[in-house]
Amino acid sequence: MEIRPVKPLTRLFIFCAGSSIDVLMQCPRSEWIKHSGIGVTVFFTGLLATLSSFYAFQLIFPNIVVSFLLALLWGAIIFNLDRYIVSSFRMNQTTKEEIFQLIPRMIMAIAISIVISKPLEIEVFKFEINQVLEGDKIVLLDSFSQQHQREMEKWDTKTGSLKNELRGYFDLKETYYREYSCECDGTCGTGKKGRGIECFNKKEKYESYTIEYEQHKLRIEKLIREIEKEKQKATATFEKNKKTMEDSFSYGFLARLNALGKLDSMAAWAITILLALVEITPVLTKVFAPKGPYDHLLQMGEYDYKVKYVQTVYRKNQEFYQMSPVNASLENKTEKIEKEASRSGEKTEGIERYRRLKEQIQKLNP
Repeated sequence: MEIRPVKPLTRLFIFCAGSSIDVLMQCPRSEWIKHSGIGVTVFFTGLLATLSSFYAFQLIFPNIVVSFLLALLWGAIIFNLDRYIVSSFRMNQTTKEEIFQLIPRMIMAIAISIVISKPLEIEVFKFEINQVLEGDKIVLLDSFSQQHQREMEKWDTKTGSLKNELRGYFDLKETYYREYSCECDGTCGTGKKGRGIECFNKKEKYESYTIEYEQHKLRIEKLIREIEKEKQKATATFEKNKKTMEDSFSYGFLARLNALGKLDSMAAWAITILLALVEITPVLTKVFAPKGPYDHLLQMGEYDYKVKYVQTVYRKNQEFYQMSPVNASLENKTEKIEKEASRSGEKTEGIERYRRLKEQIQKLNP
């Protein structure tokens, strides 16, 4: 058969498919096309994994060189897994065995497609994810502001209660003043106008309570000032924490991944399904495609190796069996006993035991 020159690009794709160029050299052109197509799929899956991980690492590491090197490493890992999945699938077995081969490889391929698709989805739906994150940020800040507002309302309630208490003292003082004033004017009480005993008593009562009112006023105003200081301190702490919360709000990979899950659009799932189909295509190609010359040649080569292996093991066992001193001694002794037994026409228990032992050794060393 004429040896065709292999182009570097074809050689690369054959390598990606995990196929043997030496075997393909003996196959028709159709086998080259099939295995090159499988290799192309594996190659571009690794390329997509590299691009996808680069977007992901960019969200984690600000250094583009570090992100690029890590993306290359991750792409190489995914490429190697895909190449193993495709190359390790064999078509020279029964249908049941092929199904058992297929199931774990399909699960692995789908898992790889999900891992690859998520960073790509985050990049494709970047603006929608930013809207979701901004909405989450607003909700978080509003919740924090409402909590602060409730704390301020508690302080205001205390202030209002103290002011109402002071107002009660003030109203009582005014009541005492009106009683004192109308008693002295003769418009209430005894009805006698002038500075009488009742007028003096009510005046003394009013003036005494005025002193008490001033004490209550000083106490309550002091408490109100303390409350105002606490409010100012709480407000300053709130503004500081709010600013810290705004600055530390996460726009990282995990936050974007969670935001992606909140999108109602089915387009994100479309990307995942598309990559899953790309991942499982090489395996499905091997499943549904009939056995070709490459599979038969590969099976023949593996069979020839097994035959040589069995022959070698058999030859080594024969050499070991012939060289074994125990076997030689047992063989000589058995033959001697059998000859004596045949001459005498007797069969003893010892002869049968030697024969059984001989048969066991022959089974272990065929």
